[in-house]
Amino acid sequence: MTEQDMTRSAEFLEERVSYLEESNQRFMSILEMLASSSEFQGDLSRAKDQAGIFKATANQLRRLFPFQTMGFLDSQSDGSFELVVADPTDTHDTLQTLIDARMMDGTFAWALNRNQAVLVPTDKGETLVLQVVATQSCVRGMFAGMLPGHSATLDAPSLNALSIVLYTCAYALESTILYGMLHDHAQHLEERVLLRTRDLEEARRQAEAASLAKSDFLANMSHEIRTPMNGVMGMTELLLQGGLTPQKENLYLHAIKDSADSLMLIINDILDFSKIEAGKFTLEKIPFGLRDLLERCLSMLRIKTEEKGLKLLHQVDPAVPACLIGDQGRLRQVLINLVGNAIKFCQEGQISVDVGLASREEDEIVLHVRVSDTGIGIAEEACQRIFNQFEQADSSTTRKFGGTGLGLAICKKLVELMDGKIWVESRLGVGSCFHFTARLLLGNEELLLADQEMGTVSGQHQQTPLTILLADDVEINRALAQAILEPQGHRLTFAIDGLKALEAFKSNQFDIVLMDIQMPEMDGLQATRAIREYERSMGRTAPVPVIAMTAFAGSEDRQICIDAGMNDYLTKPIKPAQLLLILGKFCNNRTVAQQIEPGPDEVKTTPQATPQEQDDAVAVFAQHELLERLGGRAEMIPRFVALFCKGVLPQLEGLISALAEEDADGVRRHAHAIKGSAGNIAAQRMQQTAAMMEKAAKEGDLSQAPQSLAALQLEYKAFIDAVGTLGFLVETG
Repeated sequence: MTEQDMTRSAEFLEERVSYLEESNQRFMSILEMLASSSEFQGDLSRAKDQAGIFKATANQLRRLFPFQTMGFLDSQSDGSFELVVADPTDTHDTLQTLIDARMMDGTFAWALNRNQAVLVPTDKGETLVLQVVATQSCVRGMFAGMLPGHSATLDAPSLNALSIVLYTCAYALESTILYGMLHDHAQHLEERVLLRTRDLEEARRQAEAASLAKSDFLANMSHEIRTPMNGVMGMTELLLQGGLTPQKENLYLHAIKDSADSLMLIINDILDFSKIEAGKFTLEKIPFGLRDLLERCLSMLRIKTEEKGLKLLHQVDPAVPACLIGDQGRLRQVLINLVGNAIKFCQEGQISVDVGLASREEDEIVLHVRVSDTGIGIAEEACQRIFNQFEQADSSTTRKFGGTGLGLAICKKLVELMDGKIWVESRLGVGSCFHFTARLLLGNEELLLADQEMGTVSGQHQQTPLTILLADDVEINRALAQAILEPQGHRLTFAIDGLKALEAFKSNQFDIVLMDIQMPEMDGLQATRAIREYERSMGRTAPVPVIAMTAFAGSEDRQICIDAGMNDYLTKPIKPAQLLLILGKFCNNRTVAQQIEPGPDEVKTTPQATPQEQDDAVAVFAQHELLERLGGRAEMIPRFVALFCKGVLPQLEGLISALAEEDADGVRRHAHAIKGSAGNIAAQRMQQTAAMMEKAAKEGDLSQAPQSLAALQLEYKAFIDAVGTLGFLVETG
């Protein structure tokens, strides 16, 4: 062996020994890691939070590696990283500076996307180690450590050992977080169960209270119904026995009337409440004068206040507009209920009604009404409860003062339908003040004045005669328009559908067109579009005004009419004042009022009814509204009722056929026609029932149609009976 070979052999042996020593060192490191892993797991299991886990991990890394400095960065919700642990603690700023530099040069982001450590040499001859602390699902943070010397101090097994320790740290962090979430959930679940238990207990208590209130209500209702019924039956039996003086007969008849009135109030309360609860209650939107409404409403109640020696005062803030748009009938109902209650529970002193503004916007206001009294007052705990259905402040109140316990519940529902609220302030023995608000639209004062002028029989308008085309497929609607317009000297041409209206328009000159919407052959919208197209083809620069007259009442319906080329929109039933005003508006004619006094024969032949009788009959047949449309000519009522019957009976038959065929559109069309005719003849209950049928059919819902049809037939019979009761002989065959 040569000297050169011996030299090479010695070098080989040295390298081999060095390799074996390094391998031995690696195996020793692995053995140390395995030996210390149980201690590491024990430290992790005892750790309760993030700081404890990082501390246990730092201790394990010190057992395996000669880190001079190390730290852990926590991953924040906004994607940033915060250095939360530095070991030793006084190296925090130095370590933060090194990490910031690596963030700036992109090394930190590179380490974030790798599964193994990134080794970065420093200017001082040390090695910065960066490795992400992450599970398969989520990044929990970043480890940063400083080793002495260059990167060779960490070989592959050491790097694997580092990864294992940091993976274990990441999963321990995730487990702690999940455990915390589970603990919070369990704690919150327990709280929710406790709250739910309380809610259920409160619901059970309320249900029991409601059941008790309903039982009291039924017992009270039985008493309230039986009392007037006994009066009716007892007085009737005495009358049937005969032999009574005229004075006695009159006394008994008045007793029967009073009992019937009481019974009607109870029935009306129940019917109103059931309609509201079933969602079948809609509010009208018509112009009215608030001050006039308030005066008429309170004048009805002044007799009762005078009988009890009470003062009834009222005032309206001057800022409240003269004309408003809304449902004056339901506003009146709320006022009468509140003032009536004040009269009932007040034995001396006064009752005041104050009306003011809560707010005002461009086209609407919020009204604030206060009804105060010096009565018996209400206990504080009952002030909210009295607005519940079937409830009164005290069961003894029912026995002493009477009542159904539905009045204030109905008031609350009506006020809420008017986008308002109702509440009470009261003190026992001092008195009460009921407040309610209602959102109403601003009206046209000119329209209100015209309406008031036409509100009496003697108030008639005359206009310069016009040539008018009236298109409507319902005979009674045409006849009513004729009764309103011909006395003013206007000349009418009739068309029974849109197609004939178009033909008439092409053949004649008209000042204005009154167009129904829903007609056969061609509807009013199609006819109007065709008229506008004809005018354009003929080069007419001044289109003839076309006014829609329809039972459709929504704001979207008005826009559809305007889009079709119509100039304005009147909702059926048409009021004479509104119709005459709109004629003057579009035909540039000045309207002058001419007072026409009814002749003696007209006065004698007009059936007279007491205010109470008129009030009772209004829901079935609003005689005063029909007389308004007929210009006070009561002798025309039989003819128009006959026309109504002639037109509505085929519609009822068509309704029956459409319902048998489950034809929703057919039900809608027939119900719409009945609604319009009933509105014009002032058969208000028929109108309301038909409107509900139309609405449901329009939505494709026929589930309640058989019941509604039966109700409509009953309302038709009630209307005919009401007309006969008022003394009119009508041929309905």
